[in-house]
Amino acid sequence: MTSIPDVPKRPQTARQGGGLDPAVVFLGCALLWGFAAVVFFLLPVSVMGSDGCYSDNATQPICSLGVQQFVVFGPMITAPIAAIFGTWGLCSRRELAPIAWVVAMLILGGVWVTVRKVLM
Repeated sequence: MTSIPDVPKRPQTARQGGGLDPAVVFLGCALLWGFAAVVFFLLPVSVMGSDGCYSDNATQPICSLGVQQFVVFGPMITAPIAAIFGTWGLCSRRELAPIAWVVAMLILGGVWVTVRKVLM
């Protein structure tokens, strides 16, 4: 009877062994997609801040047509792209991929702050 020789195994790191913990991926994705949904559905409604633009002295930024279009379409374009990018970051096995999740959250936060600053 012959025995199989022991093959030395490479030590596996957590990233090589399958990426992040599935619970972390689930919670991160839920948080990311929840924030993206809020940005996608609620921020475009902010264009209603232009209701007072009918007077002659309306000098607020929201009274400009270009700014109104940005307030509507900016979040609607940015939120899905950031959510997909961040999800890839959490699900990828690459070592620096989770940084994509952080960048996606910062992008969503940046859109939120930008739209809210336009209304002030």
